[in-house]
Amino acid sequence: MEDETERRRETRYPAQAKVIVHRESGDSIEATAANLSSGGMLLHVEPPAELSLGEAVTVDVELPDEPDKPFTAWGLAKIVRSDGCYFGLLLCAGTFESEDQVAPDVLVVLSEAG
Repeated sequence: MEDETERRRETRYPAQAKVIVHRESGDSIEATAANLSSGGMLLHVEPPAELSLGEAVTVDVELPDEPDKPFTAWGLAKIVRSDGCYFGLLLCAGTFESEDQVAPDVLVVLSEAG
């Protein structure tokens, strides 16, 4: 069996970021990012969540870069792995900003891999 790290296109970085996953049904799930890359993220949830492969979601991410200037992001994503307490997201598009930015949001395409 092929090693999972060999199939990844981008380097994954360990993370401890707060994430809110918004489902099309209107439900929200609080999660913690276990790792991040430019094209996706692995999230941890407690208690386990029922998420469907291919389900489209939006995510809000808060990275604690500086306590007085948090870095926030949101993105469009698709569930590509679901394993009870862990699930993987493929990021499709998103925007990144810090609280002190005055410029309008900029949409950034992160990955179009399927």
